Amino acid sequence: MAAGGRRLESLRRRWWVDAGLVSLACILLQNIDVGYDARFFDQPWLGGRGSLAHVQTGLLFAVALMGGDRRVLATAFVASFLGWWWRARLQSPEIPYIVGVAATLALQWRWTELCARWAGGPFGGRRWLHATGMGKYALVGLLVFPAGWAALTAALYAAAGESPASIANVAFQLLIAKHVGVGMLTLPLLLFWSDERLSRESGQRWVAAVIWLCLGLLAGLLLEDVPFEKDAGGAGSPAWMFWLYDYRALVAALLSIAMLRWRVEYSMPALTLAHLVMLHALTGQAQYAADTVQMARLALHLVEINFIALMLAMLFLVNRERLGRYRHVRAMGRHDASSGLANAHALRERWRRLSRPPPVVGFLLLDQIERVLGSYGWRAQTLLLREAGRIMRPLAEAHHLGGGEFVLLPRESSGPEEDAARMEEILRRLQGYVFQWQGARLHVNPYLGLAVPAQLGSQALDDCLADACDAALSARRSGEKSPLRATAASHAENNPQSRRDRLAVAAEALAAIHAGRIALYAQPIVRIDGGPSSPGFQGEVLCRLRTLDGRLLLPGDFMSELEDGGHAAELDIAVVERLFGWLRARPDRVSGITRIGVNLSGKSLASASFRARLSTLLEDAPLPLHALCFELTETAAITNQASALTLFRDLRARGCRLALDDFGSGVQNFERLKQMPVDSLKIDGQFVRNLQSQRSDLEIVRAAVAVANAHGLTTVAEYVENASLAEQLGAMGVQWGQGYHFGRPQPMEEWLPS
Repeated sequence: MAAGGRRLESLRRRWWVDAGLVSLACILLQNIDVGYDARFFDQPWLGGRGSLAHVQTGLLFAVALMGGDRRVLATAFVASFLGWWWRARLQSPEIPYIVGVAATLALQWRWTELCARWAGGPFGGRRWLHATGMGKYALVGLLVFPAGWAALTAALYAAAGESPASIANVAFQLLIAKHVGVGMLTLPLLLFWSDERLSRESGQRWVAAVIWLCLGLLAGLLLEDVPFEKDAGGAGSPAWMFWLYDYRALVAALLSIAMLRWRVEYSMPALTLAHLVMLHALTGQAQYAADTVQMARLALHLVEINFIALMLAMLFLVNRERLGRYRHVRAMGRHDASSGLANAHALRERWRRLSRPPPVVGFLLLDQIERVLGSYGWRAQTLLLREAGRIMRPLAEAHHLGGGEFVLLPRESSGPEEDAARMEEILRRLQGYVFQWQGARLHVNPYLGLAVPAQLGSQALDDCLADACDAALSARRSGEKSPLRATAASHAENNPQSRRDRLAVAAEALAAIHAGRIALYAQPIVRIDGGPSSPGFQGEVLCRLRTLDGRLLLPGDFMSELEDGGHAAELDIAVVERLFGWLRARPDRVSGITRIGVNLSGKSLASASFRARLSTLLEDAPLPLHALCFELTETAAITNQASALTLFRDLRARGCRLALDDFGSGVQNFERLKQMPVDSLKIDGQFVRNLQSQRSDLEIVRAAVAVANAHGLTTVAEYVENASLAEQLGAMGVQWGQGYHFGRPQPMEEWLPS
């Protein structure tokens, strides 16, 4: 918030408007008489009849503490001087005395500004008086400031040749009066003017200030004609006024409730009015304070009343700060610190407040967020998230779930198509946005899924987000640049129950891996081209996971979920450990193995911990490493080429064999084959199975054989399911075959008996 939004300065008005309003208040306060005749040290008050001009001192000190344009405070002092001169002209004061008063007011103006700085001011903008600064304010405002003001006025009277007793009378009366004026008005006015809610509504704040001033002036006028004690006719102050003073502790307790419950525009005027009435009830004692004991008693009562007012104002301040901290913590709990957007907690609260389901809900994925964090650091990622939030905010209610995931709700729903168009505009703007950081220019890859909620409720929100998230993930997998809607067909295929079932299976699979419930199966690989074949078992290890109730989970049940969850490397290591453990427990089976293949997931290649653990296992392998063949799919090798090359070269250096699995699915990248240090190609079964009926599949297999021969690699055909197919493949030059025709997957014991 701009600093001028809370100050008496000219950002929205000219300075003289503020100066005129403050000056008018000072003149009005000067002209409300207080009919008492105080005689300290047996000396009459030399200033004539008393007035509320001393409350004016509290107003001037508050203006100095607020800061802003100094001309406002200077103009108010000039107006105070003119008001004094107008009242004093009937007594025809001499010119030197008038000049002395003017000089004293000039010094008091500078003293007011100096004390305002000592008290912690000037306040304004985001810097206001806090409870921790109340000690400094109380010391300066209630003691130093009144004492300095009284000393300057006493110096004026001394220069005018008054007696020491008269000067002491003036100094003591002014010390008490200014102390009371500051205690009555300064702090309440500061609390009123610094209220954050009123500062956003400047017009309402000024209306409340004028009403407060009018109430104070009206109370002063009503109290002006109320005598302090009973006269000869029996008339005097009403009983309620003395009751109010005598039961001031009860009044303070009631006011404390007001400080905690009422708004500042009600609580601060109530505090000043109660303060004014209690002071009026106490003022009658001033004329009897002739000796030191009575003066001390009067001062004690005045300090007590001011202390009560100070404590009540401080109670309001502490409660306001407590509520402010609560609102701040509540806002932090509902906003993401990185993007500045509302978070998931705020999304659920917003959903609960809706009267009807929104026409559409969007789920946005930013695909480069984690890469920005890994490449450029947290500051770059934070800035990117904030920029993304800035783009989304005008078009939809964006909620940041974490990472690169955002939920979009319509701001003002005008129909499904219009709301979807706004979300599509967000997608278009993000696609065109270029993030710049330290000279780098980065494009984010946004994907948007849309879903239509059926109803309100927490479960409906979860289901809708799941549908929209699935649509966004599908858009990312297919590279779709337009919003992808969750259709009825996709909902039937990926309904909440099926998603929960897949997650449950993935959880069971991960638990089986951690518990070592891994069943090793094997499938043989047989020579089919008539060439020589080494004795011993040649085949591939296949993994099954056993659940707690004894069921076997096949790779198709859990593999994609484990890869998406980043647990594929755990499975690969667990299979190697299980295989090595099985062979160590059966050393007589090792000699019967010529070649045994183990699959590796493409997700494992990027894991440094996987490579380190695999290297450790190979150093203590229970079989010759030349009998161990690691298989990696062609797609994974192409996608993670750098990591695949590093791992393959390390395995080749150890003597392991290497195979490129599912070859042909990446046929457009044959030229990369020469970079991969592999021994054999396993032709993708989708081309082998229909080779005899689909000429295109036949040509792909021929091309694969030609590429393998050109690079000196052996070939293995997958999914060989009958003798005629095996014979045709052998005639085409395929050397090895794997499939149901040669044997179904069986437990390791079946293929490697003792």
